[in-house]
Amino acid sequence: MPGLVTDPQHAMNSSGWNAYVFRDGRHTVSGPAMTASLAGALSRWWSAPEQNAEDSAVASLIAAGELECALLDEANGDTCRPDSCNIASQITETLALAFLTGQKDALFAVLQSTEQLRVADRYEIAVQEGFSYYALHPRKVALLLDGLGLPPRMAVIGIRSIGVALSAVACTALRLRDVQCERITVRPTGHPYDRQLELTPELRAWVERSGDAGFLIVDEGPGISGSSFLAVAEALSRCGVAGERIHMVGSRTVDPAGLRAPNAPERWARYHFHVMQNEPLPPEGAGESLSGGTWRRHFHCAESTVPASWAALEPAKFLACDKQSIFKFEGFGHYGEAIGVRARLLAAGGFAPRYLGNQRGFGEYELVPGRMLERHDRSAELLARMADYLAFRLAHFGSDAAQSPEIEKMLRWNWQLEFGAELSDAESRLRICRVVVCDGRMMPHEWLRTDGGELLKLDADLHGDNHFFPGPCDIAWDVAGAIVEWELQGEMRDLFIREYEVRSGDAITERLAPYLLAYSIFCMGWSKMAALAMEGEYDEALLTRDYQRYRDVAWRLRQKALDLEVNEETAGANHSLRSHGVSGS
Repeated sequence: MPGLVTDPQHAMNSSGWNAYVFRDGRHTVSGPAMTASLAGALSRWWSAPEQNAEDSAVASLIAAGELECALLDEANGDTCRPDSCNIASQITETLALAFLTGQKDALFAVLQSTEQLRVADRYEIAVQEGFSYYALHPRKVALLLDGLGLPPRMAVIGIRSIGVALSAVACTALRLRDVQCERITVRPTGHPYDRQLELTPELRAWVERSGDAGFLIVDEGPGISGSSFLAVAEALSRCGVAGERIHMVGSRTVDPAGLRAPNAPERWARYHFHVMQNEPLPPEGAGESLSGGTWRRHFHCAESTVPASWAALEPAKFLACDKQSIFKFEGFGHYGEAIGVRARLLAAGGFAPRYLGNQRGFGEYELVPGRMLERHDRSAELLARMADYLAFRLAHFGSDAAQSPEIEKMLRWNWQLEFGAELSDAESRLRICRVVVCDGRMMPHEWLRTDGGELLKLDADLHGDNHFFPGPCDIAWDVAGAIVEWELQGEMRDLFIREYEVRSGDAITERLAPYLLAYSIFCMGWSKMAALAMEGEYDEALLTRDYQRYRDVAWRLRQKALDLEVNEETAGANHSLRSHGVSGS
């Protein structure tokens, strides 16, 4: 094929930052469901025993911030409910005060205010990634403020979505320190690497009313580009605010030279940047950290098959002090609650270790003695067990959310980026029949052979619904993942598909091929971007190894499909010739 980039080393040397691996995560939620969720969280907080009070407070604060964010975004869309926006903002700030002080006296009044909100039938909301994936406890923004030496008057700007709740905590924490403070929230728009913030008359007037105050911009991140922070800071600069008065507060240390926004180092240097505590706030009973791939020291892995880690984006983990359990970050509030439901179902079904509950966003799991599997452990028993497991997911983890068309876009984009050619519509069309919350991690090291001989699936409850693809997806994604990760071919592949189809009643064969390609292309792009992010670290070589393997798999899958297409066309042509009495030889 003309123009194809067939050399993996050449492809690896080209930029991997443009790979499509992060999914949008936006989803539709009903307004009444959001108010009911907030009311339920408030009721649980009111009755929570002391040891659970903070978790209940965080759940309430997150629910309030999401509702406020939804109402504000709707107001920006010219269907404004200003009274409800004001009430929602007051609720979030009141809950931030109760969260920071531990005083629950105002909760009943907040519950009454919630009933006054006029909400729409539907809202498009985004996942608040720091609360869901990256252990960003809202208390961290308050802990940071003590050492900043800020002026006696501040204006706080939260970047939506997560900046709504964080800005309420920051503003409340400043007031508790006798700093005069007001807050607003904004949503920069545009290309992810070059966000812009419109300087509306309302925003300009708010900045002017702030007079000589210092400005505090609050968000998680920065992400790959840093452009959301820069968009807000530069909007303030256009209003005449001097750079030394502008403070940006994020959740991770950043090298400005590595940011993807245009002229990022020069622009970033104009403002102050402060980082919240990087380490997660551990749950009670947590001991040694297993984050960033350090868990590999405690679990045997053959040197040739050591799992790679994108350390900064791996969910935080701790070994319990008594070494009888392990804590994994699953999400604060309703994010962790949803995963806990799945974890209990999997344990009850005999497919996963026992689930012991959630503290500070960390799910606790029984640590079962055993060994992680490797590809040479392939057997008929294992294939049957994986088929049973996927049939169980199909039966119990069906999703009301539709499969995102983003997955097909990801497949086409990453293929073109890597190989310099386009896939046809037929090659990238993913038939959708049975949408579930996928596992997303069918690798050998994600399976455990216990000392008692059982086969258990590890990390079975959160990976398929995290920051990356696929999100809610046809179960074919996991069937494809098992085939690719275990390198199932020939009779063994056919046996696995047959075992799955018998157990699930799902005739998957005809729709599987594009999912095999989509899975491989996603993992290729993910590994490539991760290797660039881990440049100079131990995992760079492991991630490069994985990138090359997934690339080879994707290439072979495409060639096999093309060869099959040619053979079918040839067979059709020969049949046509024979039907007209012409020999095909």
